[in-house]
Amino acid sequence: MKILKYSEWKDTALAIHQISQMLGKTKLAWQEPQPEWNHSLLQISADGFTTGLISNGENSFEVRICLKKGRVEALNINGKVSSFSFESGKSVAEYYKMYKEMLADVMCQTQICTKPMEMSITTPFEDNHDILHYDESCAMDFHKMMGFAYEQELNFVSFFRGKKMLPTFFWGTFDMSTVLFSGKAEPFPYQGYIEKAAFDEQMIEFGFWPGDDEVDEPAFFILPYPFITKDLSDTPIQPDKAYYSKEKAEYFLTLKDAFSYDDPAKAVQDFFKSAYDIIKVEEKWNNTEWFEQTLTIEKGSPLVNQANKVG
Repeated sequence: MKILKYSEWKDTALAIHQISQMLGKTKLAWQEPQPEWNHSLLQISADGFTTGLISNGENSFEVRICLKKGRVEALNINGKVSSFSFESGKSVAEYYKMYKEMLADVMCQTQICTKPMEMSITTPFEDNHDILHYDESCAMDFHKMMGFAYEQELNFVSFFRGKKMLPTFFWGTFDMSTVLFSGKAEPFPYQGYIEKAAFDEQMIEFGFWPGDDEVDEPAFFILPYPFITKDLSDTPIQPDKAYYSKEKAEYFLTLKDAFSYDDPAKAVQDFFKSAYDIIKVEEKWNNTEWFEQTLTIEKGSPLVNQANKVG
């Protein structure tokens, strides 16, 4: 797997990021609200990212970013399909025009807020005429990184019996993250419309982020909420190249460092597990004995074996 620095594919990242925001905002317009914005988040697929089925009565629909095909597709449950392609030399304004036309083609016109969210870019989609380069191979490499992150996050949180958000693509912050909740209410103490809904329970977020203009290296991160004020830099964390940032109140392990170990997947699992063990103690999580009680289901197990016998 190629590890992309953000600077190596910035234009392509900006195109995918802003189009993914169009998908997320479309979900926001149609879906019933859920805690932590869960109704608006995107899912990774074998081909890219998807909204999943968006409820619209007899014309429910789905929008997909198909990175392997180099295009964005919309399709409704009546079989109508429309799409447009990623191309070098296109602006976000042009992409947005094609996006609106695509939704109209499948009879699912949608009014959205066109100002990007949680980005340094604030120009509305229709007014952003900066030309972007699109590199299909970089888009594919990005998807592979996100696929690796999805697998590691899903494997890690499988043990947890409590409330959890399975790995999902956050189109605002452009990261793949999974979240474990303790069950304790913790209202966000500061201003911020997005934050007040996103941070209202005690939780730990385990994520992967491809970087930005300020941080070039893609990295796994672990963010506890409420935010920790204590400096945990001297608390041992695994693997040895992982570290705690007091400034950001987060743990980090770069993807490059994860792949410097003989078993990158194990390095990420060790990172998640050791940070979880530290944070649950520091934040005084309750009920962890039940959350961590061993599951009675074995991987692959009796149902699979029974099915084989029947066959």
